Amino acid sequence: MRSLAVRSLVARRGRTALSIVGIALGVAVLYAALATDAGIAASIDRTTRDLVGRADLRIEAFGPAGLSADSLAAIEAAPGATTVAPALERRTYLIPAGDAPDAEGGAPPPVTALGVDPAQEPRVRDLDLMEGVALAGADAFSALITETLAASSGTAVGGRITFQGSDGAPVDLRVAGILAGDGPLVGSDGRTVVLPLRTMQRLFGDDTVSRVDVIAGEGASAADVAAAIAVALTTQPYVLSSPGDVATSLRSSTADFRSTTALIAAVALFVGAFLIFNTLSMTVTERVRELGLLRAAGATRGQLVGFVIVQALVLGVVGALVGLGFGLALAEAMAVELRTIGAIPFERVDPSPLAVLASVAIGLGVTIAAALEPARRAGSIPPVEALRERLDPAAARRARLRWLIAVFVAVGIAGLAVWPRDAGASGLARSALVYAVLFGAVLAAPFVIGALGRLAGYPFRQALRVEERLARAAIVRDRARTTLTVGALAIGLAMLVAVGGVAHQSRLAAAAWLDDVIPGDELLTSIRPIPPDETIAFDLAVIDGVERVSPIALFEVARNGVRIDAAAVSGADLLADGRLRFVVGDREAALRGLDEGGTAILPRSIADRTGLTVGSTLTLAVSAGRVVDLRVAGIAERTLPGAVGECVLIGWDDATTIFGVSGAEVLAVRYVPGRMADARPAVDETARLQALEPNSLSVVAGAVDRALGQVFGLFDALALVAVVVAALGIVNTLTVSVLERVRELGVLRAAGMTRDQVRRSVVVEAGILGIVGSVLGIVTGLAAGAILVVLGGGPGLVLQIPWVSIVVAALVGVGVSMAAAWYPARLASRLAIVAAVQHE
Repeated sequence: MRSLAVRSLVARRGRTALSIVGIALGVAVLYAALATDAGIAASIDRTTRDLVGRADLRIEAFGPAGLSADSLAAIEAAPGATTVAPALERRTYLIPAGDAPDAEGGAPPPVTALGVDPAQEPRVRDLDLMEGVALAGADAFSALITETLAASSGTAVGGRITFQGSDGAPVDLRVAGILAGDGPLVGSDGRTVVLPLRTMQRLFGDDTVSRVDVIAGEGASAADVAAAIAVALTTQPYVLSSPGDVATSLRSSTADFRSTTALIAAVALFVGAFLIFNTLSMTVTERVRELGLLRAAGATRGQLVGFVIVQALVLGVVGALVGLGFGLALAEAMAVELRTIGAIPFERVDPSPLAVLASVAIGLGVTIAAALEPARRAGSIPPVEALRERLDPAAARRARLRWLIAVFVAVGIAGLAVWPRDAGASGLARSALVYAVLFGAVLAAPFVIGALGRLAGYPFRQALRVEERLARAAIVRDRARTTLTVGALAIGLAMLVAVGGVAHQSRLAAAAWLDDVIPGDELLTSIRPIPPDETIAFDLAVIDGVERVSPIALFEVARNGVRIDAAAVSGADLLADGRLRFVVGDREAALRGLDEGGTAILPRSIADRTGLTVGSTLTLAVSAGRVVDLRVAGIAERTLPGAVGECVLIGWDDATTIFGVSGAEVLAVRYVPGRMADARPAVDETARLQALEPNSLSVVAGAVDRALGQVFGLFDALALVAVVVAALGIVNTLTVSVLERVRELGVLRAAGMTRDQVRRSVVVEAGILGIVGSVLGIVTGLAAGAILVVLGGGPGLVLQIPWVSIVVAALVGVGVSMAAAWYPARLASRLAIVAAVQHE
């Protein structure tokens, strides 16, 4: 029976090849998702080691001020803290040799100056030297630079490197050594200068530290040291984290990406199962007579079941092996894009043995699950009835519905087995609901195929009436097979529409943030806080054509131990600029209240999360044991974006006097209407002379749009794989449809039907299938996209129909369907009339 099963596959090479490719594509998407997820996890682990090293705890300054000398002394004196490595970070600019400006006359890319304790830092992390020697001492005027910075600046060991100090004066240091690669800091693009901490503090006029890494001594746990620090450090707020906390934070930032790729992989496998089921079902249907004869000759039910299972195993093994090769290529293609997306830590694909085993096992499992129903049907063929006629179509449809449920559960269980464990319960619930909606669309397909088929046939009916009637008759001949074909296409297109809907929503939310919140036409960003007493804002404001310059500072506050983003803004500027759309409270009174002090404006997202409303008291921590109460003066639809969410808006007086904000990191420039074109060059020149980076809102919007396009482009490519698998199913379905109607087509040819008419009837059948699948997929995709958007939360929720995605899905659905009809149509048109009429 095994040799018969293999011969049966070899005899139908085309159908077997389509099935293998379908399995391979499903396994490829799964393997690419798993290998990419493993690569992200490995990158997060490496990033965590780079950030924290061998430290058990990290204490960071909370808010704009660093940890004071008293705080550092308290940490060093904490019981159990044997190694304490402080560090101070500041961003600054290198001064090129000879003060030569760059090619565009602006400031070069900034560098990060990192001050470390030369005695303690090596105990926490390794500074991998490529050349030269380590830092000589705590007060040495020498530095280590990264290999990346050395290459870009042309600096060698023994040379000099000059950067701006706190007052803009040049600081000249001798290069003692060159660190390997990008050095010890993540996120600095490898442009890092490492120097002794005391030298750094003296040069920048700052006796604080940004962070302190702590190693617990023998006999003391990290929890013990953390408790001791909590008792000792009472003078200012701080953030205490462990390496696990850092890794968890990094993983949470990639959770949505990894959960979405896992969902698309499950969909691709589900669509592939349709193809396998159709292939094996067609084999059983075509060989009913042969299988009945085998039963009459003494073959057992189990042997006939084995006939189908062996075929499934052969298809599954070959498809899985081919899929691994496709998957590695797909993962490498994804890696090229991921490396350019800064929000997702990724270095290289990690083709772990676990990912290989999981992909092969799940691919085989789904293939076997898809084969169980055809195998059961093969084993239940009564010899006498099989010799007389084929199986009852109604019974076949009921069986296939049961099979769909079984495969839906099987793929769901497989998805749970490989689901990213740290992707979060909300992401799992969101994906599970979308998966259920897609399955619901497949179950609904039998009930809408008739009506949708009539509507889909209308465009063809006007010019090809005969071909359209034949095509619709062929579609309803076997509703079960049509259901599976249309269902596979529909869920593939649904994912395209859903991903497009989420991308559209994300772009709308980003655009709304810029249009509704930013008080200006251009943003000038600084790598250092610009104090209020500096004249930079005034120098910009007096340029002809500039209406106003609004300073903005971003910082952090804490409520009930939870970090919240905050922004220092001018209420008068927001009021004059017409920015902020309020949902609760009087806009004018709330914005004036910011400048008067003692009030805050909340975004709707924070108000909903905290339950605060206008008139409520917002209590924020200022230092250990000291809090400040601000009255909520208004709630805006959305506010300025912060590091992890939207910002609480606080007036400048409160920000500087209460929270220690030292200056603005952003200056928003508003031009006089109609004067932007002639005033902007002067503004940009002044900004670059002051080491500010100018970006128009259109440039910012374009950067956001490109970043979103990269991420959602990957999702679109993965979802398109499911559509390709569905197209293979259409080829399979139409080919079998032609073979089943050989005699019928021969009679029609004998009655005068031309070869072109036969060919067109098959193409029209594919077109109708494509239109029905597109309509069902678009409706389902809109529902799935709405679920992802609504349950995904986030600020600036804007539910709009993604017309571009809908049009693309419709064109793809109809296009791939009609393209898939090429071979079946050619086969049908080449049938010889005499042989076709004599065919049984």
